[in-house]
Amino acid sequence: MQGQITLSKKERHYQFLYLIVMLLAAIIFLGIIFLKGFESPFSDEDIVSVQSLEEKAKFDQKQKLSFKTLDSTFSMINKLTDETPQAFAENNIMYGINDVINYFQNGENISDIRKEAYPQIAKFYKMYFNDKKIISSKTENIKSFEKQFQECSIGFKEKKSQLFQRETALKSRTP
Repeated sequence: MQGQITLSKKERHYQFLYLIVMLLAAIIFLGIIFLKGFESPFSDEDIVSVQSLEEKAKFDQKQKLSFKTLDSTFSMINKLTDETPQAFAENNIMYGINDVINYFQNGENISDIRKEAYPQIAKFYKMYFNDKKIISSKTENIKSFEKQFQECSIGFKEKKSQLFQRETALKSRTP
């Protein structure tokens, strides 16, 4: 009969800790061997975030320069009254709208999503300008129709007075 080797409680705790330490050492050793050539996904994160911040700063600088064009174009459109705009004013407004459309499409490669708002702003300006032109043409038509109405009513009153005079002349002839 063989004698069984029994471990005391303290020895079992030491054996358990020894196995845990050996497992951790094996994991670290194998991790170093297998992951040595592996490129970390976090290594470029700082570079990407710095580039993103630089691009946002570039966009902000260019956006500050665009405010003058945006404001002047809008004020030119807003100043239009219900009269037909002058040709030079219309050309200036169209140049301003085209400048707004092309503001972030010239050369610079900015990938900020906010630049997509500029063509939309230009579409709004164009729509607003077309609305102002429609209002001016309708106002001119109304003025033209009012003038024609006044001329017509003057002619109608003259014809009415002529008919009245003829009727009175005919009544005075008949005994």
